[in-house]
Amino acid sequence: MKKDYSYPSYDLICRATSGDEKAVREILDFYNAYISKVCLRPCYHENGTVHMQVDEELKGEIHAEMMKAILKFEIRVK
Repeated sequence: MKKDYSYPSYDLICRATSGDEKAVREILDFYNAYISKVCLRPCYHENGTVHMQVDEELKGEIHAEMMKAILKFEIRVK
């Protein structure tokens, strides 16, 4: 069975590219789980155990770059 992936709507993308802060936040929230997964890093404890943890600094950098990219994005209509 194929999994149905949804995408941000065209209207949401248009609002975000025009500078609507709420729309930009909605797009960042939409991709938040994916960004968190990409930012997982191993965390080593003194007792030798290892667990995965989200690198919040890297996640913040990705969010900042995404915001810049969203605002630079151009929608071309044919």
